[in-house]
Amino acid sequence: MGSRSEVKVVLLTPPVSFRRRYGPLAGAGSSMPALGLLYLAAFLRKEGFTPYVVEASALGLSVEETLKAIEEISPRYVGITSTTLTIFQAGKLAEGIKALSPDVKVIVGGPHMTAVPEETMERFRAFDLGVLGEGERTLAELIGTLEGGGSLEDVEGIAFREGGRIRTTHPRKFIENLDLCPFPAWDLLPDFPRAYRPPPFKVMRLPAVSLVTSRGCPYRCTFCDTSVFGRRTRAHSADYVLEMVGELYRRYGVREVIFEDDTFLVSKERVLRICEGLLRNGMKLSWSCNSRADLVDGEVLREMKRAGCWRISFGIESGDQRILDGEMKGLKLEQVERAVRLTADAGISAKGFFMVGHPGETGDTLEKTLEFAKKLPLSDITVTALTPLPGSKLHEVAHRYGRFEDDWAKMNLLDVVFVPWNLTEGKIVRFRKRMLREFYLRPRVIGSYLRRVLRNVGLLPGVLRGFVAFLKAAL
Repeated sequence: MGSRSEVKVVLLTPPVSFRRRYGPLAGAGSSMPALGLLYLAAFLRKEGFTPYVVEASALGLSVEETLKAIEEISPRYVGITSTTLTIFQAGKLAEGIKALSPDVKVIVGGPHMTAVPEETMERFRAFDLGVLGEGERTLAELIGTLEGGGSLEDVEGIAFREGGRIRTTHPRKFIENLDLCPFPAWDLLPDFPRAYRPPPFKVMRLPAVSLVTSRGCPYRCTFCDTSVFGRRTRAHSADYVLEMVGELYRRYGVREVIFEDDTFLVSKERVLRICEGLLRNGMKLSWSCNSRADLVDGEVLREMKRAGCWRISFGIESGDQRILDGEMKGLKLEQVERAVRLTADAGISAKGFFMVGHPGETGDTLEKTLEFAKKLPLSDITVTALTPLPGSKLHEVAHRYGRFEDDWAKMNLLDVVFVPWNLTEGKIVRFRKRMLREFYLRPRVIGSYLRRVLRNVGLLPGVLRGFVAFLKAAL
């Protein structure tokens, strides 16, 4: 057995077209790299292995181009991260890898594998092994065990084949101190960050990067899958976040950060310390984040604005309280309205995420959602079809509330796989388009985009692409 540095590991996203991922909104889609792969690569490098990252999805590579990139590296292991949306492309890629190099071990991780490991391994025979849950320590230990001839039964948090059946080992405990993780391996991405762009509606300045500074969500919404990181929030310290942002700012020239944490404001004290550090260090950054409506107040909003925050995105989901209660959202519409108005009053743009086609949804609840969205001082919205993803509570019970087509290939948040008893698929599709039209084609919203472009004319090409994509999606 040679040294660990001789062990090449390719980590990649499946080659999935922008059309497949975003439908009519492909022109406004994201080409940001998968942050989870970069954390895995950094951890493997820390453990002595030699990782490579192939961002097939973000760069729009075909299966053939992805296989060629793998062949040129000639790795012993290929790790693929996959959601339900991309699992069939991951399976096709794995088959291509096996046809090219039968001895290469194909390891699959991500939310889909974690949620349904046995069924996934049964359906996709080219997957040799699965990493379940948080992947850094598991993947490093798995490869070390394979290299050393150890027993797979001793590796926590994996799925593997044995005698024609699928075995899963004991779940691995979460990493308690996330500051022990090295910074994501951005240096493994060619032409980072300029080759990778967020959706034009999501950014104020370029170059931009996405960060996730905490893991786990303590809330119990029935439509969410929390199987990878669990329901207890763990977070990088404010000092770690500031050091990481500082490296992106100085080494890579990043001028905008999109904090993609499920609930960035879950710790007000940490957010205030991050804001204080950004102001103290004099970094001219713009940034945005996600939050629940019950986590914002006037003090934190004022400091966020001072530190460069320009937008907060809220998961609103519905304008009908009964719908929210049924899905255990744990929020009142009054809290949502208060949070959005406080945000707008602080000079921060507010975006709302909405879903249509909830259990118990009717024509009346859809109208309430549209009116609620138009009533709030929101600058942007995203409207998706409610999708009972594997791993969510809703996936287990959706058939009680309507027609549920449990087809992984259609679970892209655009195709309608769940239709509540009181609606039709056509009604959901038409309403989604109508909601986009009635929200965006208003002088106030159009004016906000014009002002954004006037502040930074470099955004104009992206905004124009986004507008064309909007027209395709909404008309």
